[in-house]
Amino acid sequence: MFYFCAMKKPNILLLHQGYSSFVKADDELLKPYYSVFSYYIKPSRKLSGFLYQHIKFLLFFAFNFYRFQLIVTWFGDYHTFSAALVSKIFKRKHIVIVGGNDAVSIPEISFGLYHHPGIRSKMVTLAYKMADKIAVVDESLIHGENYYAKGNNKVGLENFVKGISRKCVVIPTGYDAEQWKCDAAQKKKNQVLSVGIVDSEMRAKLKGFDLITQLAELLPKINFIFIGVTNNKYISHFSKKPNLTIIENVSQEKLKEYYCTSKVYAQFSMTEGLPNTLCEAMLSGCIAVGSNVNGIPKLIRNDNFILKEKDIEKAKNIILNAFRTDLSVGTENRDFILNMLSSQKRLSAFQQLINSL
Repeated sequence: MFYFCAMKKPNILLLHQGYSSFVKADDELLKPYYSVFSYYIKPSRKLSGFLYQHIKFLLFFAFNFYRFQLIVTWFGDYHTFSAALVSKIFKRKHIVIVGGNDAVSIPEISFGLYHHPGIRSKMVTLAYKMADKIAVVDESLIHGENYYAKGNNKVGLENFVKGISRKCVVIPTGYDAEQWKCDAAQKKKNQVLSVGIVDSEMRAKLKGFDLITQLAELLPKINFIFIGVTNNKYISHFSKKPNLTIIENVSQEKLKEYYCTSKVYAQFSMTEGLPNTLCEAMLSGCIAVGSNVNGIPKLIRNDNFILKEKDIEKAKNIILNAFRTDLSVGTENRDFILNMLSSQKRLSAFQQLINSL
């Protein structure tokens, strides 16, 4: 077992395939209490690049295994298998953090690690089986359902790795309330904000961008803003709508400004884990609406703002209801995230998990 000590901190290797907001948040959260070394395995579709990255990591760990007592990997993918392999060879503990894509199969949009059975999913399954613990951001990623998307959807690790729930623990993502606290001078505008990376048709459907564009046509008097569209095809095609503003990437400070000045935040995703952007928007006092998938309804907590099926007329009515709602609901949203999903709660849960190994 690991014990906390002022003189000596357990050394953690934080392994990832991209320094996303999720990884960055955990890196910064753990560093005051542990010695954390962040290692990036760059994804590559070329076999030569893939082998280079993973062999490089294996050699790194072989020469540095004495430095680390624990490996933590964000998301289940090839890098998770490499981590599982070295953890067994060098008798180190291994925690896998599962965030969404790595625990679902959504046929309608050909999405999810387990939608494409093959060597990738088999290797990740082996990694899950070899891991000491699996930390999921939402209970639905262990046992879940998705009736929002069409088809035979499978949600939750138990669908793919029978008995895996025995080593799973739910540790939601955590947020710094001060980071997303709005200035009193910032006033909410009658606009709908959505945020999500859209670089393909699949990602457009995944993040609900297709629904937002239809809503903009149906509700010409309401302004819609979508941040994260990086594909020029979508920007040029949809930017002609006068009430739909499409933005590529923005800084965290600029994103906060959009949160703080938008009355409604919409998360009409086809699948999610526990979406960061929705939590950030709620901390910024937005009235939240979204689809009935994974952790979204648990966050929103109001059936009047949950889209049970992908129906444009029902989505329109939800948006209109949100605009008729008093801003006090946004204040309640901030209080809910502040109390239930604080950074301190995530840290405490991780400390307990690490101490249990």
